[in-house]
Amino acid sequence: MSDQKNEKEGRTQHGLSRKQIILMLWQALKDAGISGIEFEGPEIAVYVSNPKYILENEKIVSNLAKTIRKRIVVRSKKRLSPEEARKFILQVIPREAGVTPEDIQFDDVLGEAKVLVQYPDKIGMNLRRLQNLVLGETGWRIQIIKKPLLKSEILERIIGHYLEKPKERRKALRSIGERVFRDMIIGTRHVRVIGFGSFGEVGRSAILVDTGESKILLDAGASPSGSGPDAYPMFHAPEFRVEDLDAVVVTHAHLDHVGMLPLLFKYGYRGPVYMTEPTRDIAILVLKDYIELMRREGRDPPYTLKDVETMLNYTITVPYNTVTDVAPDTKLTFSNAGHILGSAVAHLHIGQGLYNILYTGDIKYYRIKGDKSTRLLPPAAYQFHRIEAIIIESTYGATETQSREEAEKELIEMVNKIYKRGGKLLVPVMAVGRGQEILAVLNRAYKEGKIPPVKIYVDGMVYEVTAIYTAYMNLLAKPIREAIERGENPFISDITIYVRDSDKRQEAIYSSEPAIILATSGMMQGGPILEYFKALAEDPKNALVFVSYQAPGTLGRRIVEGEREIMFEENGVLKPVRVKLEVKRIEGFTGHATRSELLMYLRHLRPKPRTIILNHGEYPALTSLGLAIKRSWERLGYKTPPEILIPENLESIRLYPRYYKKNISLLYH
Repeated sequence: MSDQKNEKEGRTQHGLSRKQIILMLWQALKDAGISGIEFEGPEIAVYVSNPKYILENEKIVSNLAKTIRKRIVVRSKKRLSPEEARKFILQVIPREAGVTPEDIQFDDVLGEAKVLVQYPDKIGMNLRRLQNLVLGETGWRIQIIKKPLLKSEILERIIGHYLEKPKERRKALRSIGERVFRDMIIGTRHVRVIGFGSFGEVGRSAILVDTGESKILLDAGASPSGSGPDAYPMFHAPEFRVEDLDAVVVTHAHLDHVGMLPLLFKYGYRGPVYMTEPTRDIAILVLKDYIELMRREGRDPPYTLKDVETMLNYTITVPYNTVTDVAPDTKLTFSNAGHILGSAVAHLHIGQGLYNILYTGDIKYYRIKGDKSTRLLPPAAYQFHRIEAIIIESTYGATETQSREEAEKELIEMVNKIYKRGGKLLVPVMAVGRGQEILAVLNRAYKEGKIPPVKIYVDGMVYEVTAIYTAYMNLLAKPIREAIERGENPFISDITIYVRDSDKRQEAIYSSEPAIILATSGMMQGGPILEYFKALAEDPKNALVFVSYQAPGTLGRRIVEGEREIMFEENGVLKPVRVKLEVKRIEGFTGHATRSELLMYLRHLRPKPRTIILNHGEYPALTSLGLAIKRSWERLGYKTPPEILIPENLESIRLYPRYYKKNISLLYH
């Protein structure tokens, strides 16, 4: 069946104009004393002088939002001073909840009072009632946040950045609002996908979705193994122009998905970047570290901290399962991806129901029932309203790794083995995700008596990222969340030592006692792991255990593939390090879905997309997974064979309009 008829109908479904929206808001909320209506980011902000009217007529706002299909936020024009509001909030929240004056911070741009609470269950009243009480009496919208178990410097810096630069943020939000809520020009004419990275490779994820009306970039990553231009997405392509971008959507904060985002702002992009709140926090940390690492290595970073700060001003955080306008013809919904904290699968709803794309980013999928391993996150979401095409990662498309339970058992055996021979167990970990996973596994094993009281040294950014994990406990897997609520922090024990200075690093290396060392980076491309490796590599009592994917060209991949003499430059002189320690690879800890998990995800996915685009994998993995899908499409729940595409970078894929019957007949007959 042709999509031509749908195309014609879709062009007429442009929704309401800005003028119509403003008129409807004025008419419906005039009794609240409207003093202004602003398009701020993806929201329509209605400023009122009588917030109590809104509280007494809440259904008016919710019904209005459903009618115009936009997010509406009501802000009071009249607010008490922060000092007066803080005093009132401390009066209505019981002292037992553990709130100090320093725990209450005011965001004048959003009209929000953020309150860090140590014991939210002791607030003593319904959260909705508390919010309404504070808004009615002070004009501030209160946001209750559970106080993190570990102090995070990066979270404090981000909050400080927002509070210190209200003019820049307000300007950025209103500039974004003008983009998002501009009237359509031509409507959705087509849907095309072009890869500027991650097609046929792992790394530098960057995919452009072009609808004719708008252009949306999915991720902007760096290659973990490339250098110079090869590390960047192919932004030199003629189809890519920074000034034409309507939005950027970031699925998670690993460097290969977010590493080149500030580069866009360096070259003039001043549009919105959508990501979850944990992704924003971790991304700032990762990008700062990337700049510092390049400078330590004597290389010029592609952007500066100023570009990162500019990016932060234009970053819009979106919770899971919240529909958000990102362009005049496109809505975005994030759902949990199960990969790392804050990771998301991105659902794009294009052209008033015309076409729907699901972009997985990186996902982890597993069966919850019967799984007794240490999982920090729930598996990826798989139920959606509509999907016509899916862009799915295929990192392990040709690989079936051991189970997580087997991997945990193997790691514990290695710890005991190295402990008995008095050596050091060196584990390269990614600061985001894998560091927290391995730390939780080891602390649990120690608590259950499966490993001796061997010191665990944790070096690199792992501490700061772990602190961010504890700030978003509601997103963690249920068993982990319940353990934290019982006072059992999976990231801290009496054998855990966070390395914060060179003395502790020297202790980890040169002490006569056995030790476990978790250090970044996970692919050994930089970071403190190299210092440990140089010092420990030539002692056969020690061991090097890889627990994550090693991209081609990285030092980790070279060692895994058998290279046993590594040259390092010191003071301009090349010196060899001979690899005499035991080298082992434990694949079961991967944060990516394995081959069977990818097929299981497609089997459970609802509804079934008729086009499956494979990306984020080396070509053998992509081909293997594509053939597996083609052979088993009936077992995956399809009534007719899906279209399977394995594109190359810079290849343009036209998804809509398409003559699917013609394509399927050529493929399968």
